Amino acid sequence: MSSVSPELPSSASPVADRPNLEPSAQASPQSSPQSSPQSSPELLGLLELMTNILRRFAGLADQDVDSGIQSALAAIGEFAGVDRSYLFLLDDQAEYLRNTHEWCASAIRPEIDNLQSVPFAEIHFWKDALLRGDSIYVPKVADLPDARRFEREILTQQDVQSVLVVPLVGPDRLRGFIGFDAVRQSRTWSHAATLLLRAVADVFVGAIMRREAYLALVTSERRYRALARHSTDAVLILDADFRLSYLSPSVERMLGWRIDAWLGRRFFAACHPGDVDQVAAALSAASATPGTGSAVPDHRLLHARNDWVWFLGTATDLRADPAIGGIVLNAHDITQRKAAELALQHQALHDPLTGLPNRALLMDRMAQSIVHARRSGHLLAVVFIDLDHFKLINDAMGHQAGDRLLIDAAQRLIEILRAGDTVARFGGDEFVMVLEGNSDQPETLVSAAERILAVFERPFLANAVEQVVTASAGLVIADGNADPDEVLRDADAAMYLAKERGRACLQRFDAPMRDHLLDRLELVSDLRHAEEEGQLLLHYQPLFGARSRRLRGCEALVRWQHPSRGLVGPTRFIPAAEETGLIVPIGTWVLNEALRQMRAWLDAWPDAGSEAVPDAVIPAGIAAGPGAGPGGKGLFVAVNLSVRQLNEPRLVETVQALLERWRLPASVLCLELTESSLMAEPDHCVAVLSRLRDLGVTLAIDDFGTGYSSLAYLRDLPVSKLKIDRSFVASMQNDHSGRNIVAAIRTLAREFGMETVAEGVETEAQYQALRLIGCDMVQGFHLARPGPAEAMEVFLSGGIP
Repeated sequence: MSSVSPELPSSASPVADRPNLEPSAQASPQSSPQSSPQSSPELLGLLELMTNILRRFAGLADQDVDSGIQSALAAIGEFAGVDRSYLFLLDDQAEYLRNTHEWCASAIRPEIDNLQSVPFAEIHFWKDALLRGDSIYVPKVADLPDARRFEREILTQQDVQSVLVVPLVGPDRLRGFIGFDAVRQSRTWSHAATLLLRAVADVFVGAIMRREAYLALVTSERRYRALARHSTDAVLILDADFRLSYLSPSVERMLGWRIDAWLGRRFFAACHPGDVDQVAAALSAASATPGTGSAVPDHRLLHARNDWVWFLGTATDLRADPAIGGIVLNAHDITQRKAAELALQHQALHDPLTGLPNRALLMDRMAQSIVHARRSGHLLAVVFIDLDHFKLINDAMGHQAGDRLLIDAAQRLIEILRAGDTVARFGGDEFVMVLEGNSDQPETLVSAAERILAVFERPFLANAVEQVVTASAGLVIADGNADPDEVLRDADAAMYLAKERGRACLQRFDAPMRDHLLDRLELVSDLRHAEEEGQLLLHYQPLFGARSRRLRGCEALVRWQHPSRGLVGPTRFIPAAEETGLIVPIGTWVLNEALRQMRAWLDAWPDAGSEAVPDAVIPAGIAAGPGAGPGGKGLFVAVNLSVRQLNEPRLVETVQALLERWRLPASVLCLELTESSLMAEPDHCVAVLSRLRDLGVTLAIDDFGTGYSSLAYLRDLPVSKLKIDRSFVASMQNDHSGRNIVAAIRTLAREFGMETVAEGVETEAQYQALRLIGCDMVQGFHLARPGPAEAMEVFLSGGIP
């Protein structure tokens, strides 16, 4: 058949119109519409379009039904970007079909003139399905099997690539069908689209039959009553006092009313209390324009079983007509459509995993709470909650266990909700609670927020194993003048500060924190341009042999010469660079600059840093050949490597390219990593570090002893140097156990064939103690502070600190 296929958005899950719409392609012409992902805005847009169409039909005069059908087909087609939509009516004898309405997209050939008086038997491949009231869906005409060759040839002749046909089923017989062809390319149909098109088809049938019923009504009372008896609509006539003077037999079927018991009663007694005002307004509007239909919006009428049935109707004032003598109300049952609408709205506004409101509904609820606070003069609180270390559980125990944990966390938060409060899933493992206050005292809201974190004190069950999962939260207390986006942003920022301060705590957002965040935002903005504007520079801190006290190498430390802030230390801008990802380009710049400077030093001092290292001191497995770097003779430069850099896919290639650029052996470069960065993704880290080691680069663990140290983990890492954390060095002077810890690390390193570097050497006593313990290298302010490249010249010339 010729038809138009609007490409309506797909639903999230395929559902057939009826249980028997799932036969094989070889057995039946119909197929279930397919599903494809659909975003909530598309669902709501489609739903709004269909609702507008249905509302328009409710207000159509009977003589305008044809134009209404044409307009509806065009609106669906234009919204979905399809090719052709149409309506066929079947004659009373079910012998011939007539194409009565057609809409075509631009440049699409009309077929309506060729499809008049089409024998119903000619489309035998669809006839039985239509008579059963089943929809017909052909996803791809070209894929139809040979058993359906005749169907395929007819559709191909009309350039149809896919087609969906929805029957027009009246209470007595098949009235015809509406159809949608895809001509330029095939279209995928969802259950949601089919469901709504079934609703449109039902309204078309109701409108066509309503027009027939109305024409018969004004022609003959007897004729009117006969048609009303078989109408799919409820037909009611109200007198001047809005009392029921006539009810069609369909009312008994649709509402279970005893007609004689309701005659003479006021119509509003059957209306839902929440709908009375809008229905009364619609009836008054009909009375103001006699003879013209006036739409009656969605409303509920009481069923005899004491529940509510949804209707959409048209009211026409025909009190001047002696055959009628009242206001005629035609009401169409839209209960199924209303249920589908509510289901789609819930899907669009709720998280599918936890059932909680999603981000869109959260923002709406926040706006409502702020309005309420403005009217009442009360305060409200927004609490931004993030589960601590959720990723570890999710990765270790699987996503199913992670989902179960999120569901349980959501349930605990629901259980402590008060009337008027909201809890929503913001995304991932983040939740937001909006607490409405009943006073202008913030202390009560702070206490309520603290109680929220208490729900995480009880262990969760993950794969039948108890897991303690804490949460960090940010709190903002606001009044009725707050902006929802700003409040949520501030609560999010406070939550991150709670993470930085140790997790499992509540952090309240205040003015100093706002100033701190604004300053940080400005810092990050300036940092994005620091490299290109030449504001970054390197300072170098020497590393000396513990025995000889001569230069062995240096550590490159990045500094930022800000135009207005002055010299900015790494502790201020490196965390921001890590968080924003700027650490990757900055890290590449540091590597390039450090190797460039190393090339310059080696050109100026070819024998720089030479130190005769006794064989007994050189750890096993470390070469002492030419340019041996940290393990033998020759100068080396150490550069810190962040976890983000470690995860860069081309890190090894970048290091190799920079070494080649500056004509340096890989042994002059030592890359330092913290234990925590190595443990983020251990398998990946080992693989990357092994490639760097094979390149010839030396690898070191920085701040050793403060992270996740274990013998098995240390044994598997391809590192050759341990840097003893300054906290252990500082404790040596007054704490005997501190000296024992350093000695133990030195012994452990020797067992694994590694060198040790003690950092943070502040006194001569510390240096002498480290020398006696047998540390290989030392670094600290007592020996030399970090400084520009020029400050290294004295040590490159053989000077001893």
